[in-house]
Amino acid sequence: MSGEIRRRNTKCVCRRALAFLAITVAGFSTHVGSAQTPDFECAQLSNVPDDGSPLAVGLKDVASKKIDTSQAGSACRSALRADPVNPTFMFLLGRALSLGNKRLEAIKYYLDAADRGHAGAMNDLGGVFEYGVGVPKNLATALVWYEKAAGFGHAGAMTHMGRLSEDGLEIPQDFANARHWYEKAAAVGNAASMNNLANLYRYGRGVDPNLPAAANWYLKAAELGLASAMNSLGELSEGGTGVPQNYQTARNWYKKAADLGNADAMGNLGALFESGRGGPQSLETAREWYVKGAALNGRVAMHNLGAMLENGRGTSKNLAEAKFWYERAAALEYTPALNDLGRLYLAGAGVPKNYVRAKISFEHAAKLGDAKAMNNLGMLYLNGTGVQRNINLARGWFEKAITLNNAEARENLKHLEETAPVDGAQVAARRASCIQTCATLHRSYVSSLCERYSATADNGQLERTKCVRTSLTVAQQCRSSCREWAPTSLADNKCVTCFQGLIACSISQEPPDSNDIPYAVPKDCLAALADCTANCRGLTGAESGTPNAK
Repeated sequence: MSGEIRRRNTKCVCRRALAFLAITVAGFSTHVGSAQTPDFECAQLSNVPDDGSPLAVGLKDVASKKIDTSQAGSACRSALRADPVNPTFMFLLGRALSLGNKRLEAIKYYLDAADRGHAGAMNDLGGVFEYGVGVPKNLATALVWYEKAAGFGHAGAMTHMGRLSEDGLEIPQDFANARHWYEKAAAVGNAASMNNLANLYRYGRGVDPNLPAAANWYLKAAELGLASAMNSLGELSEGGTGVPQNYQTARNWYKKAADLGNADAMGNLGALFESGRGGPQSLETAREWYVKGAALNGRVAMHNLGAMLENGRGTSKNLAEAKFWYERAAALEYTPALNDLGRLYLAGAGVPKNYVRAKISFEHAAKLGDAKAMNNLGMLYLNGTGVQRNINLARGWFEKAITLNNAEARENLKHLEETAPVDGAQVAARRASCIQTCATLHRSYVSSLCERYSATADNGQLERTKCVRTSLTVAQQCRSSCREWAPTSLADNKCVTCFQGLIACSISQEPPDSNDIPYAVPKDCLAALADCTANCRGLTGAESGTPNAK
């Protein structure tokens, strides 16, 4: 056999062996170069989700295909010996060695390939240093390699540059830079960057929210077969955001994504079957989709399955199992599950009551942006349930929930403002101020009305005493109302207002012509006082002693 034939056969063995091995370090997309055929490229990407998210090194996927990494490495070594300056074979050998846990040796071949301008090797080196695959993590070095690969037009590297800028976990967050890299990658057809760009527009990250633009980018990514973009299009269609609301269209997108294995789409599709929107209702089909999605660790599916079990809808009621699924979804930071888990602990439904755990779940979901959890957390602080009562925090959480259009929080804040409780020192200060006001009103009553009776006249002292006694009676009820009012309302104290009205009314009456005339509260003023205090606790006409003193 000639040397050329042997060389071709060796290359062929290497390609076949790596057809199922081409899972990039940390999930990085690959562009192997001139030695790779379209069929080979499709084979190597067939089991790698193209969603731009970092994956593990990929050994599980290799094991599932029962590929012998040592045999693949040997085949590629032979190919490289036959063509020792071929950067593609250096790159593939580096990848085979990395997947075979010979990571330091792999880096040598990545570096050799990168030195010869292989963008895929540069990209994988970025992954090696970002995730510490065989070396200590070094994000600065990772960024250098990603940027080099991006400079050679590697769309996956551009996507990772954008992701690092968007996340801002170890480098300053920069949405404008993220958008720059996503747009460059999208321009060369990278579906993951199209999807990420759509997310920026959808959630207003570094740009004004633009739902039609988000829908347009999701559609482009979906047309390239990206399941997560299909699921997002379903969500927009279901909510009527950026596109006309159409439940049937939503079902279609969810079904396409679910058929491609997208677990979140399975949960969303099940929800439409459960509600009967966009097509026939079927609780059985809904549950089937939830189970499928939950088996793939889908947050939406696990939460919805938990809700079915909690409510006994389409299945037997089982609070313990509902809690299990809520916990699974909550562990993935799915906010509706965190909120529902908090509800269970708050009510003691299927679990012992635990206000501390309820508060932790609500707080976690609220900080992740869940409006229902914000409202529930506000109620904990309002009522002092499992927490130190704090009206300012309650009000703050209600206001945050209202910005997210939570109607229940709006009602709770309205009630809070109408009968707003206050705390500790505020209560004491308001009570003291209220009592002082009552004392001032008493002095005003005495000086304005009771002093009309001369102490030197025959009956003047007696009538003056009766007048003062009447004022003291009303003042005492006024002070009593301060204790009730101070912790419960920011509105004016009605009893104080009634006392003020009594004084104003009585002053407006003609003074007695003689000290011999018995003191009495003017009848129309007394009637006005009784009417005013009808809803004022502790200050009714019968209790106040305001009828004519004798």
